[in-house]
Amino acid sequence: MRVILDVNVWISALLWGGVPGKTLRLARNKQINIFASEFLLELETTLI
Repeated sequence: MRVILDVNVWISALLWGGVPGKTLRLARNKQINIFASEFLLELETTLI
């Protein structure tokens, strides 16, 4: 499955877990593929 996550989902996953966190765990376990736009990659660089 291919998934594109909204910025809100990334932030929720990192701060609170829940369903967004489960989604990231699925990606880490290679059960789904997450795709990101160039904007999201720039945001990640800025936040980290």
